[in-house]
Amino acid sequence: MLDVLLTDVYPVDMTDVLGVSHDVIARAKHDLAAAFRAAAMHGFNEGIDNHFSLAVPGRTDLFLLNRFGPHWSEMTSGDIITVDFDGNVVDGHGHWEVTAFMIHRGCHRARPDAQAVFHTHMPYASALSMTADGLNTRIHQNSMYFHNRMARLAYGGFAEGPSEGDRIASAVTEGAILVMLDNHGVIVIGNDVADAWHKLYFLEQAARLQVLAQSTGSPLIEVSEEVAQLTADSWHREAENAPQLFAAVKRQLGWLDVNVD
Repeated sequence: MLDVLLTDVYPVDMTDVLGVSHDVIARAKHDLAAAFRAAAMHGFNEGIDNHFSLAVPGRTDLFLLNRFGPHWSEMTSGDIITVDFDGNVVDGHGHWEVTAFMIHRGCHRARPDAQAVFHTHMPYASALSMTADGLNTRIHQNSMYFHNRMARLAYGGFAEGPSEGDRIASAVTEGAILVMLDNHGVIVIGNDVADAWHKLYFLEQAARLQVLAQSTGSPLIEVSEEVAQLTADSWHREAENAPQLFAAVKRQLGWLDVNVD
């Protein structure tokens, strides 16, 4: 099955046999769908590509993933499938795209504490992935969120097989919350959907500000290592407010007359 572009599995709904309550699964799918809608609202998407995943609560061998096809702006809970590490769609209807499965299977398998894995080609962060210096985590308060918790990985082509998926996953080291994929995009690691959204949002804010600052041609002002680390520590306490930010984003989606169920 792994040597084809898309899966071709349409099983019956098996939520009751996953060992997780229906309400828990429904809430997880709802939040993941809302994150896709929010990302589209902010321009973080690219066509119908890129992908978010979430470990099934209470399971270490299953994860939720967006099926291939829908635009992020139209994503619903019904577009979220449950996949095992062998590529079987064990709940939901639809296909996974091969690079989505390879990358997210690799990350969840390599780091079980990586509950939410968001991969995007959002413009400003991706632009910095094409530069030698990348994201500078000592030039703005937002970028300091990722100070000493960021990894970089050289580009290796499309993740069309297990080897490239596992190579990408190898960069998701313990403690890393961001992987800058050179010439490609980014991976953000969160404790849950709200936490991953918090990191993704402030990453793109940090990248946008860096690109704007660099466009002036004026030398950038760096803070000391001590101040950068102090600010990073403050950010990790601030991340406790991630649920409030995500709740606000979901209210925005409500104001836009969006129903993700």
